[in-house]
Amino acid sequence: MKKAFTLMEVTLAISVMAVGVLALASLYSFGFRENRQSAEDVAGVAFAQAVIARLSAALSATNLTWESFNSLEKHPSEHGWADYFNINTGIVESDPTPTARVAFSDVMNKLSFEGGDRPDTSWPSAAESGLRGALLVYHEKHSASARIAFRSSQLATTLLATPLYYTVVRFQGVDDRSNSAAQYNGVP
Repeated sequence: MKKAFTLMEVTLAISVMAVGVLALASLYSFGFRENRQSAEDVAGVAFAQAVIARLSAALSATNLTWESFNSLEKHPSEHGWADYFNINTGIVESDPTPTARVAFSDVMNKLSFEGGDRPDTSWPSAAESGLRGALLVYHEKHSASARIAFRSSQLATTLLATPLYYTVVRFQGVDDRSNSAAQYNGVP
């Protein structure tokens, strides 16, 4: 008599195989999602570094005048991150990059340098990565430091859930105040 598999054994074997195949398929989709997120994180760091590096280079340039550094304001406005989302819903509803670009340009255009080279003042491109960026530049009058904060994300709605890149820049430029001018607190 020939030994054969019963219907119950075949059904059980197919069930075990199906569970294994489904587990592998779910791992594949999880790996794909994590790979995409990792690529966005790396691109976000590069984008943030490019924006912050250009601002830091300009704000810490040794030929930057004190008067132009001191004339900086809070950008994009006094509201900080609230400039990027709907106050009622707390959600970023549109692309924040135009607001960030205006803030970047406002800061760069207000800076004046005595002779010498002017740092690169153009907004870095992130078009190939599809990233959106939000920028804050915070400076108190008569303070020798400025703070820069940046976030980036592919989706505007997840912008405030992304990592915050932050730096503080100290004034290192030319003190162009007259000798009779009062010495400000914190100025080197």
